[in-house]
Amino acid sequence: MKNAAQAIAFAIVGIFLGSLMAGMVGHWQSLPTEALEEEPVVLNPSQATSPGHVVFGQYISSDNCGHCSKQGGGSDAHHAIKVNHPDEYVYITYMSASFGTTNTARAGNVAPYNWAWTTGGAPDAYFGDRTDRRQSGASSNYDTYDSQFSSGGGMHSTVNDYGMSAAISQNGGNYDISISYRYKGSGTAASNMKLYAALVDKDCTGYSYSSGIPHGYNCWMAWLTAGDTYKSKNSGTGSAFHSVTVSSTQTTQSWTSVPTSVVPGGINKAVVVAALMSGNSVSVGGSSPHVYHAIDSTMGPKMDIGVSGLSVSNNQGTNSYIRGDTLTLQADVRNTGDLDYSDGGSLQFFYKNGATSTAIDSVAIPTLNAAQGSPYLTATATFDTSNLPSNVWSTNFGARLVGISGDMAGSNNVAEMGVNHDRPPMVKSPQVIGSNVVERGSFVTVLAKGDANDNVDTIDTMSFEVEVSPTGQNNWDASVVSGGENVLYRNSAQEGREYFVTPTGAMAAGDFDIRTRTVDSRGQTSSWTTSQKAFELANGRPVITASPVPTVMCDLSTRVSMVGHVFDPETPLSDLLITSTSRTSLLGTPPAKNWRCASPTTTVARWDRKASKSGWTTVAIIPRMENSPTVRSCST
Repeated sequence: MKNAAQAIAFAIVGIFLGSLMAGMVGHWQSLPTEALEEEPVVLNPSQATSPGHVVFGQYISSDNCGHCSKQGGGSDAHHAIKVNHPDEYVYITYMSASFGTTNTARAGNVAPYNWAWTTGGAPDAYFGDRTDRRQSGASSNYDTYDSQFSSGGGMHSTVNDYGMSAAISQNGGNYDISISYRYKGSGTAASNMKLYAALVDKDCTGYSYSSGIPHGYNCWMAWLTAGDTYKSKNSGTGSAFHSVTVSSTQTTQSWTSVPTSVVPGGINKAVVVAALMSGNSVSVGGSSPHVYHAIDSTMGPKMDIGVSGLSVSNNQGTNSYIRGDTLTLQADVRNTGDLDYSDGGSLQFFYKNGATSTAIDSVAIPTLNAAQGSPYLTATATFDTSNLPSNVWSTNFGARLVGISGDMAGSNNVAEMGVNHDRPPMVKSPQVIGSNVVERGSFVTVLAKGDANDNVDTIDTMSFEVEVSPTGQNNWDASVVSGGENVLYRNSAQEGREYFVTPTGAMAAGDFDIRTRTVDSRGQTSSWTTSQKAFELANGRPVITASPVPTVMCDLSTRVSMVGHVFDPETPLSDLLITSTSRTSLLGTPPAKNWRCASPTTTVARWDRKASKSGWTTVAIIPRMENSPTVRSCST
């Protein structure tokens, strides 16, 4: 009995715990997932601690280096430190094809650089540009270089007395690169200084490992040398690094002639690496500390001002332009970095004709503070579009920063937008739908067609002018045309608007031409196009009108004019054959414009010899009564 009770108790506890677990699992499964941006995967991040200053490292790797490419190996270990200490670690990878020979041009061993490192074997790494701060080989724990970094990396003890910044942006087919430096200490800066400067590919796009992780990081692509020159493995004319004198005044070295092709992938892959080092060459090697500072263009705090809020408006209230319109360009310049900006420059508005840009106007950039809520520049410029090309479908307008200094992120230094050119429309030949022979009292259906000839208008914003004329006479008339509300054959090659031509009684039978032209939303018109003999107006029915009813005296022969009573649009009255079915005789021989009437009651018939169609009219006969003052109507 006791055992049974215990079993029941355990069962109850089990059910309770099971229900709790089910509820917890259900809750976990119901939690919403959050989509995160992809980041570099570092499975076992470096455990290196901060040395309190920047460290400069040089890493030797090769395509077939298994210890370089293995997970947690040489490349992963360098990258792990950079991920954990992004503003304290600057390193470059010298990537050869084979670890058997590492001092190749591809790896960076081109003049004016002095290769002070091993010529075979990888992975290998040197810190502080010193051969005595070397770490060869690599574990699989992401920690191979932790001790070198955490112990200071062989940097000079006054490293924090110096400051540097680096920036890169794209300007057409070239890079704009700047490296700035100054002395911040209270003593005297070191002398005989060289500026180590290189351009690297942050993802080693052009090189891949034979196995392991796909690629390394920060692969050397070119040296940045004096005189706005560079030297890559197979191009450039650079022959010397900058010799620099560092003082409390910030100095900047700039490059504007380095092609973007030097780094595969362009500006999104390009990173500038720089270091201040003393000595007679770059690199030096040895065992004495001689690297005073280092920087790369990914590090902060950053000086960053950028263009935002570009807009283009038209004084006509449209978002496109017709040549001759005046456009207003507006853009902001904001400080999006960590440092105040006071180095001048200007915001330049421009437009592009193909690859050629032309300046419109410039506005000086004032001091822009980094503090949140600080004022920023809003600039405007107006532009007369009269001289823009007539054949373009759109024009790119933009605003860019020019003449600025110290900016560290060039990706936001220019903004562009396209504005559509509202071109005159084109016309297509009109088309008659259905029969092209029309009777009076009926109508012809005409399909008017055109082409917007731009990215502004559509069939919904276009209309057509439609006119008709007797063939060959150019006597154009739009008064007989109606319609245009309905769109036919939408989104097809035959798309157009439906119009109706309703001939009047005064129009002569025969062939008629139709001409049309297209009108767009701004009232621009195409040329006319004519469809000759587009329809035929059939021979019309003769028209006989009784009113006003003519009167004659009884028993007297009287001529009655048919002018105003008998009408035929094709045949003159004198050519009409008019007959009567009256029992009494009528004088006169057709064809005649007058009818002789001598009967008490006369009905006049008209016959059109062309159309063989008849109508009827009547003549009132007034009797002549003896000794009676009253005149009466005999018949109507």
